[in-house]
Amino acid sequence: MHVLMVSEFFPPITHGGGETSALALAKALAKNGQRVSVLTSRAEGLPEKNVTEGVMVIRTLGTGKTSNSFAGNIKRLGITASIKKELPKLIDELKPDVLHALNITSMPGVAAVAREKGIPAVAHINSPLAFDPKGTLTDNGKERETPYSFGSFVASFLQSESTGRLANPWYLRYNPIAWCVFYRRWTQIRDSFAVFDHFFPISKTMQRWLMKYGVPIEKTTVVPNIVPIADAKQIKTNKIPHLFFDGGYAPLKGLPVVIDALRSISQKYELHAVGEGVNRATMKEQAKNAQVNVVFHGFVSESEHLAFVAKSDIVLFPSLVPEGLGRLVLIAMAAGKPVIASRIGGMTETVVEGRTGLLVEPGNVAAWRTAIRSLLSDAKKRKKLGMAGRERFEREYSAASIVKKVMSGYHQVFS
Repeated sequence: MHVLMVSEFFPPITHGGGETSALALAKALAKNGQRVSVLTSRAEGLPEKNVTEGVMVIRTLGTGKTSNSFAGNIKRLGITASIKKELPKLIDELKPDVLHALNITSMPGVAAVAREKGIPAVAHINSPLAFDPKGTLTDNGKERETPYSFGSFVASFLQSESTGRLANPWYLRYNPIAWCVFYRRWTQIRDSFAVFDHFFPISKTMQRWLMKYGVPIEKTTVVPNIVPIADAKQIKTNKIPHLFFDGGYAPLKGLPVVIDALRSISQKYELHAVGEGVNRATMKEQAKNAQVNVVFHGFVSESEHLAFVAKSDIVLFPSLVPEGLGRLVLIAMAAGKPVIASRIGGMTETVVEGRTGLLVEPGNVAAWRTAIRSLLSDAKKRKKLGMAGRERFEREYSAASIVKKVMSGYHQVFS
């Protein structure tokens, strides 16, 4: 089978964990004997075409370079037109059996070309952006329960302090043109659902939302992300427990909640935070004023990221929004590390309360303080939770089991 995947970004160009997981899936499918090609965006210094570990990567799409600014996201609106231009030519050249949209923003373009060419297509559903024009699936700090109309979106947008990774300043929040831009982009994604033959939601949470938008459960296969595994030689514990946070410095990722929770904890610890974001200086000042022991790191490579997880004692995932899955949780489980995560979205599926980690109400500082304190003071409990997490990872989230699920989804398309 020849699978032609489409992703707006692809490693080494990444804008989150989704691209890294996309590469892992492509390589795993190639190792399984499938022919795999990937169409993605041009990147300075990278060849237009190359083959890595059996995967052919073609970089001819045009898009914005960053998702961390409003201007960059405006430029990214051109990705659909670029896919419509480049993908038909590649289909004529490669003659693939199936198209696979690897990320949400590629879906409208892939759907349009699939309809035009009469070729089967599947879509990975790995972000709340598929169901919420703001990309958060929250209203007033709580997880949304029902689909959006334009009116309900505007009401939510007016109350939202964030849109995805970005702040929602007054000149966007009260701007009807911005409302229409956000909503129009999302309706193109939503309307593409009707074209795809099958969907790969990365969690049951994403699967339920597909069903809310009219996708039959029979057209879905839950496929968690394939994640890298830390080197066993690097895995260690520390005399003074190390906490690890990786969500970048966007408020919705929840680091300010953790800093407030640590304010009155007397046990010794070190919190290491990694990522990018314009709010880093603000959070650093918050930690300084609270006299909280935080080491702020910038962007780290995948190998560095895995080393941080391997050398941590507790991994924190305090997101305030319902993440599709929580990739960091799986990486921590694979390394045998206990997790404290928000009780929201996909994390409620990956973390088994009291067995592989602890679940805490998102944004509840007192509850986060209690959970962190309980694991800081009990090394045996940390070890027990971590071991159970590793066993669960090996049983349910291995690359081999995930490839099997993807191949099953492909075969359903042709049957």
